[in-house]
Amino acid sequence: MIRAARPSRTALRLTAAVLVLALLVFLGVRGRFAFDQARHQRAAAAVLASPDAVTRVLPPTPAGRAEGVSGTLRFLPRGKLSVFTFHGLPATTGHERYLVFLQNYGGWLLAGAARPDAHGDAEIRFAAEPRPLTIYEVVVTRDVDDATSLPHGFPLLHWFGGYVPRGAVPFDFARQAR
Repeated sequence: MIRAARPSRTALRLTAAVLVLALLVFLGVRGRFAFDQARHQRAAAAVLASPDAVTRVLPPTPAGRAEGVSGTLRFLPRGKLSVFTFHGLPATTGHERYLVFLQNYGGWLLAGAARPDAHGDAEIRFAAEPRPLTIYEVVVTRDVDDATSLPHGFPLLHWFGGYVPRGAVPFDFARQAR
């Protein structure tokens, strides 16, 4: 009976090292692509400039109206990227941020947090689930980001519409504060 030759330990170590190196190179290339801010800015600019973009104006709450805050949600009908633009945001202090909460059939999600620039403008780009077309409620608040998915803080903008499921009602800040 002829036995197959076993690979030596050196050959196994060399193979493992090559596989680890290949994995690191792959992750490095993917990571550079995933975190390429210029690419993300170009994608957002393409959504904002597209004549096919769906635009949802985010109406201000009474407090948002008093502060002169405005905002929009834009996305392409079959796209994955949601672009939120805000104007007239007062400067924040300390750890405060402007928080964007989304609701779709799966529940609430904290989409992002931003600080305005010197002109009071900010932009948040969001390309994860939920898909833009399934979003039926957006709440923008000013508060400290505690990574809670449920809207909290000082409400400034609130949109409720689109494909709303039966029985859904707009978020009630008065009820949440209790």
